[in-house]
Amino acid sequence: MTNIPERHTVTSIYQKFLETGSVGNRAHTGRPSTITEDKVQEIQQILDDEPSNSVRTVPREANISKYQTHQIMRDIIGYKPYMMHSVQQLYDEDMDIRVEMSEHLIPILEDQRNDGNIFFSDESTFYVSGVVNKHNCRIWAPANPFTTIESAMKSPKVNVWCAMSDKQIIGPYFFEGETVNRQNYLQMLKNYFFPIMQRKRLHNKMIFQQDGAPPHFSKEVRAWLNEKFSGRWIGRGGPISWAPRSPDLTPLDFFLWAYIKPKVYKTKVNDIAELKERIEQEIKGIKKETLENVFDGVVKRLKLCIDVNGDTFEQYL
Repeated sequence: MTNIPERHTVTSIYQKFLETGSVGNRAHTGRPSTITEDKVQEIQQILDDEPSNSVRTVPREANISKYQTHQIMRDIIGYKPYMMHSVQQLYDEDMDIRVEMSEHLIPILEDQRNDGNIFFSDESTFYVSGVVNKHNCRIWAPANPFTTIESAMKSPKVNVWCAMSDKQIIGPYFFEGETVNRQNYLQMLKNYFFPIMQRKRLHNKMIFQQDGAPPHFSKEVRAWLNEKFSGRWIGRGGPISWAPRSPDLTPLDFFLWAYIKPKVYKTKVNDIAELKERIEQEIKGIKKETLENVFDGVVKRLKLCIDVNGDTFEQYL
């Protein structure tokens, strides 16, 4: 049986036809936009004067809502937020070395027998006063400006060392004193890192990586590594050479330090003791699944390095 419409439904449709000449639904106009051309130009001028302004700062200067500001910046002006990266300048002679190293390391990393046995290592400096937060800092521009920043901190600091595989992180180890030198670096390897590897029964099969920093390249350090990890260490002057100026290829540089620093400095740090406690807490909170994903990223980066003939490849990630 066909349903007969109610009287008020027929009346409503008839009234709509008299008003609009159609029985279709009226177009919904929504809330009228308050974005004016003058406001768009004002925001563009703010960003031109200071591209690193945040989406919180611009609304205050332009006196409009955060939502409208973001709409103007991305949808109308067409700007995008580009993250700043710390990079080292590559020289022509570096390119071939990076390709050769990548071709050597990929089979090692993909060999299932080495699963969990390859440890990359690095140091980083943390200041009580905090650092430039590259994770949250963006440069708003229509195209990537490849902006670099330089900062010098004069506050209490601590030098932190870690080693990581796709299964675990060893550390953090905090160096006493202002700098890392060949003496305290070697002492750390002997008295901290190697005993841990022995307890885990990894010392006879693990592969150890370090970069070419001067403390790592001392005769004493290399002699000790040759004794304990004969043929199984990666670094400047080692059986497997590490390319200079290649922090983009080591997971501590492209992941670990960048990952924990925004968390460590989320709120004000009061002193060295609190800084160390936060670093330990954040590192211990990293899950094994994350480490596995990061090491997949190492192989991806090495392959990209080969594809671009040893040049930088951040734009392809």
